[in-house]
Amino acid sequence: MLTFMNMLWKRRTHQLSLEEETPAGGNWEVTAKACMKEREDKVMGIWEPLRNWFAENGYILYTFPEVGHYVPSMDTSPQTAEFPDYPYAFCGGDPPYPYSMPLEAHCSEKVCFAQDMQGRHVTIKKLRNADETDEICIYQLLLEKNESLVKNCVLPIIEILEYEGQYFAVMPRWGDGPFFATPASIRNVLHYIRCLLKVWSALPLNESIDKIYLKAVNFLHSNAIDLKEGNTLINHFGTRGRVPHNLMRPKLLSAGRLTYALFDFDLAQMLPSTECRLPSTQSFFVMSIEIPFDTSHGELDYDPYKFEMGCLGIVLCQMFQHCIPFAHFLAPFLDRLITDRLELRLTAKEALEFFEEMHAKLTPEQLAVEAPVYTLHGYPPWQPEKYDRWEGLPDEFIAEWGHFRAPKPSFGTKLLRWFCRRLWGERIVINIRRFVRLLAPYVRASLHYLFYVSPNRLKI
Repeated sequence: MLTFMNMLWKRRTHQLSLEEETPAGGNWEVTAKACMKEREDKVMGIWEPLRNWFAENGYILYTFPEVGHYVPSMDTSPQTAEFPDYPYAFCGGDPPYPYSMPLEAHCSEKVCFAQDMQGRHVTIKKLRNADETDEICIYQLLLEKNESLVKNCVLPIIEILEYEGQYFAVMPRWGDGPFFATPASIRNVLHYIRCLLKVWSALPLNESIDKIYLKAVNFLHSNAIDLKEGNTLINHFGTRGRVPHNLMRPKLLSAGRLTYALFDFDLAQMLPSTECRLPSTQSFFVMSIEIPFDTSHGELDYDPYKFEMGCLGIVLCQMFQHCIPFAHFLAPFLDRLITDRLELRLTAKEALEFFEEMHAKLTPEQLAVEAPVYTLHGYPPWQPEKYDRWEGLPDEFIAEWGHFRAPKPSFGTKLLRWFCRRLWGERIVINIRRFVRLLAPYVRASLHYLFYVSPNRLKI
């Protein structure tokens, strides 16, 4: 919620800055074009001086024919567009549109697009300096494990280039907006989830849709990389801004030729092990509308891996809990991801194993069922007290899996959360926890001395 409020504040601050920059009676259209031109000049000032150097290394940057348009410098052959070699993506399929160009992209100060000498499309990302984040170390690790990336649904790294102390990661260009290709069946939904889970068990956060998410999570976690809520790409791209109208993507989805991958690790962290704790303040930097309640009670620190699985659970609840009537096992699966009882929350590896086991029990007829479309506006509630994922399920299924059901928060827990939502209340609770933590070693030592109680048996 704090992240969401920060987003609103940034948006309001941006509005106020525009109001200050625009004189009374000014023309908003002229101002917008001026801002766009200024931004493009800044972007081109970064990439254009490197055009010849990238060409020497085998990459032809997209051209900038006019303000706001970045398009391929070379024609794309039908073979490259319709029958790409993995990990390169399918491309094209956009209907004619007067205000955009074929395969147009959006470049920024951090990302630009290019084609290699075979005409294949790539993304070039400018990496942050090593003293700012762990991004360079993470990309180097991923480059070493490129063979594992393909099967674990992480976007592969083609190579890392260095120019005067600045590093650039070259990756195949994939498309954004993976959810615009509406899942045609429950099989597609489950494929997406599985891909994300694979990242979390190997990494941390949109074969079928459910299966991809889980694979990516597993890969990065086993390499001690802690990520924010994931960015997902799909192995098809077209003109930016025209994805909802693309004609090729639904056909590729129905044919089972689409897959998903996680990318963008500029805010990720290299953690020392899978058993570590971070200051609770870091949990509020997650770019998500909602986060689990792991740090909502004045906690001093938290388990980032448990927290990420909670974030993953919330995202999957909001996206797919309406599919539970057609895939019953999603009810216990999702509840074990978002449960407040952290000792019961599934790890990335456990989540993938449970998902694979339950998915294997579904019949081809069940997988072929058309996935329902979520029609309500906004994000649906995910909390157990607000949304019952078990409603309408067969009694025998509930009897077998009811122990996986996430408990509703007690009155005391609700009261503590209400208290900690106030700044003064949170400070009081945090100071109490600090005092208790400071005092705990002395209490343990005293009890051990007086009553010969083993310190390992005392949990304070």
